[in-house]
Amino acid sequence: MTKNVKNEVTVNPNPLHYPFPYYVKIADGDEASIKYYKRNGVPVSYIHLPHRMPHYYAVFNAASQEEADSMNRFFNNLDKKEYRDTKAQMEKEASYEKLVEEGFDAAQDGTNPEEIVAYKTVINALNKELDELTDEKLRHCKMVANKESEREVAKEMGIPRTTLSGRKNATLKELGKKMKDYR
Repeated sequence: MTKNVKNEVTVNPNPLHYPFPYYVKIADGDEASIKYYKRNGVPVSYIHLPHRMPHYYAVFNAASQEEADSMNRFFNNLDKKEYRDTKAQMEKEASYEKLVEEGFDAAQDGTNPEEIVAYKTVINALNKELDELTDEKLRHCKMVANKESEREVAKEMGIPRTTLSGRKNATLKELGKKMKDYR
């Protein structure tokens, strides 16, 4: 017997009593931006949006719900593009210093350049697949990588632990299928 339960997570859409709010993410640790917004009368709030880590956001009011939705999509896409660009730039930077930072030791016996290239190929393929995951599925992977408690993550995401466990397993299975050629 299966239960059709719609999982609804809600965030107070009007934390500052704006009828049509849109949110501009502020980078972690960017105190200057927070002070700038506050100095100019823009409310700043620490918000935990569904399936995301909590961040500081500058909150603005749009003229209509359509405009608010459009602005929220725009800033969300901008954040994703910035993340992808930063990641791509880091992948392009291949230097001996970076290899040493990542643990490469030329003096170590058994260091094989072919293994290093193969490892880098697998890591790049995995990063590509992770970039294509939804925020929720990416959160499942981070939970496993960081050895976080399912109970705590389920509470953070506002879903039952058993639901999280099932979704996590499905995500890992999906990722495993995509990476099968790299085993």
